[in-house]
Amino acid sequence: MKVAEVWRYPVKSMLGEELDQAEVEPGGIQGDRQWAVVDAESGVSLSAKRYAELLSCRAWTNDSEVMIVLPDGSESPVDSTEAANGLSDLLGRKVITRSAESTQTIQHEFPTAITEGEGEPFLWEPGTEAFFDRAPLHLVTTATLSELSRLQPDSVFHHARFRPNFVIDTDETGFVENDWVNRDLILGSVKCKVIDHKPRCVMVTRCQGDLPKDVEVIKTILKNNDGNAGVELRALESGTLRCGDEV
Repeated sequence: MKVAEVWRYPVKSMLGEELDQAEVEPGGIQGDRQWAVVDAESGVSLSAKRYAELLSCRAWTNDSEVMIVLPDGSESPVDSTEAANGLSDLLGRKVITRSAESTQTIQHEFPTAITEGEGEPFLWEPGTEAFFDRAPLHLVTTATLSELSRLQPDSVFHHARFRPNFVIDTDETGFVENDWVNRDLILGSVKCKVIDHKPRCVMVTRCQGDLPKDVEVIKTILKNNDGNAGVELRALESGTLRCGDEV
């Protein structure tokens, strides 16, 4: 098996950036989900689970500065007034951006109906150092994507729907990573512990780029793999991971 792709998402719930290599630490990939769009009054982070418009924005890193590209093509630094105003107009509520380096406790606003993205929100404190929902790293294999495509051929199970840090290319078939939970996984020179399955929600159904909205995606995952696709993991040591590295 090999690492086929490496991804970083500088701003929670926005489109991210593909990397040739990444510095991986126990707290995740350097720069991953270090920023979030938050409610200006409460400071609670917002998610495309409820605000699908966030997936029409893209975040990327220019040297050490994170930039945001809005749907109209305008680009500005993540911590700028222009970014906050543009995002407030897009979401129809007053928002700002916040770095994970803030001393505030990280809280997410989640919909009550996770698989539909509806209902009154509840607050979730993940206890992580950055704006992760649960774990600092997660991956999905080409085997899982192929299996889901086999089960629901009318849907597009592109890895972008799953927002993984790593796409693992394998010749195996089925939901192979289900058997990796509680085991060590060595990605190139980086040793990781697989800590759990990756539960999925309405995020995988959202429109993004050329991928249309498709509720059959989550229905297929719920029906055939208990709502899981991929696994969550944590690096046990720091190191550089490169595309093409052996797994």
